[in-house]
Amino acid sequence: MFDTWSDMRLSTPAHPAVNLYPVECFFAMPIHTPSTRFLKSSTKGLIAATASLVVASSPLSQTTPPATVKVGNFIKQSVGTVTDVQAGDLACHMSLKDDQGRAFEEMADFALCENPKTYLGRRVNLSYTLGTVAADACQGDPSCKKTRPVVLVQSLTVVGAKNTNATPPVSTPPAIAGGSTSFCTRQETVVFSCRTGAKMVSVCASNNATPSQGYLQYRFGKASSNDALELVLPQAEVVANQAASGETVPFAGGGGSWLRFKKGGYAYVAYTGIGKWGPKGETQEKSGVVVERNGKTVAALKCTGNTTSELGPDWYDKLGVKTQVNEDFLFPDR
Repeated sequence: MFDTWSDMRLSTPAHPAVNLYPVECFFAMPIHTPSTRFLKSSTKGLIAATASLVVASSPLSQTTPPATVKVGNFIKQSVGTVTDVQAGDLACHMSLKDDQGRAFEEMADFALCENPKTYLGRRVNLSYTLGTVAADACQGDPSCKKTRPVVLVQSLTVVGAKNTNATPPVSTPPAIAGGSTSFCTRQETVVFSCRTGAKMVSVCASNNATPSQGYLQYRFGKASSNDALELVLPQAEVVANQAASGETVPFAGGGGSWLRFKKGGYAYVAYTGIGKWGPKGETQEKSGVVVERNGKTVAALKCTGNTTSELGPDWYDKLGVKTQVNEDFLFPDR
């Protein structure tokens, strides 16, 4: 699931986890939305995750999409000209104008705030994803579980731009072993992998990985696709204990494990656990990815379907992965 994520709530810090659900007709990871993506700077909402998005340029021959599109129960603008971009506390805020010159605003993935020159002042196609964010009533309280539905802009493409001007992809997707069950190659070990709707997150290690050799990478992108991955961390091949931190923690009736990858002020945490989390204390499992910004949860993506995980005490010991001083992780609610 993401410099921010894009379908990405990988589950989940200072704000309640944000669950993103892919809209099949759209490119999967966080970014746009009238009542979703563009939260006023005074609003304590959240942004998808997700994941980090690639701003690609569409060919001149691309067909103009309809003026609006339905995302869940929301009607959103599908085309607009970006007039301003501002990074807020919890989201990238975008100001746009439609083809009739009417202004509207959207909440976007933080990744789009990092390189606005590629689309600022240009007409773009907008793709959305449906999710939930912390309710305004929470006022930044990380223990608050109140949420509200929102639509988040997940990606955008510049209309009429030549292919030569397209922003290069984050990375080239590796050959996927076992069909579409992970982004790891046959020469790598699948440490963690699951689908989060239309997206997939994988943590892959070289088969020779030890505390002093090999590498560990977090990969997030569109499942069952030859598209470039949306996020790879770290991009270089770095030994596991320098690439990520994490640990195993005990729970009543079970236990859990988490693995955090950082990039600037953002972090992406893959987690899995089992415990007595049911309504009546019954044992349940949970897994996914959480996106954090400056230590606060901005998006949480739950795994859908089967989860592959090697995370556990033996794995952490084998690769020398540990937590940093005062480092912790709050498992999101199911």
